[in-house]
Amino acid sequence: MFCPKCGNPLPANARFCSLCGVAVRSNASSGLESPLGASSFETSDASDAYNKSANPYASSSASDPYAPSGWLDSADVPDYLIWNVLSSLFCCTPIGIAGIIFSIQTNSAKTRGDFEAAARHSSTAKTLLIVGLVVGGLQVLLSLAYVALATAVEVGSLGAL
Repeated sequence: MFCPKCGNPLPANARFCSLCGVAVRSNASSGLESPLGASSFETSDASDAYNKSANPYASSSASDPYAPSGWLDSADVPDYLIWNVLSSLFCCTPIGIAGIIFSIQTNSAKTRGDFEAAARHSSTAKTLLIVGLVVGGLQVLLSLAYVALATAVEVGSLGAL
């Protein structure tokens, strides 16, 4: 017997689907015929093909039916570690160090298989990278403006002599 909602194979005496929880009736009481033409829903090699076509959302992994569907994989989550190290060295050290910490946490979460936490840490690492680059860029611009101003004042004071 199969669940009418999700197509999950069920024992003959099942009252509820173990996968989706919908209430099911036995074939004898409902008078329904099997879509395969048999009088009962027995699980066999022939009905496995029906089960796969009846439930296109079922996991294809036979070893772990509750595995994630793969919408978020470890390859999809960047850690920004190298960029945060460079930001720490050349732009803004405190923000770069915080970015390095979140990059390491991203790698740890990916190793654990917690891809949602890895995505959160990756987002924070990216934000800290951008903030560090902006702060570092502003420091460079302010330094250049100071040097230009100091040079103009020095040249102006030499011209007065």
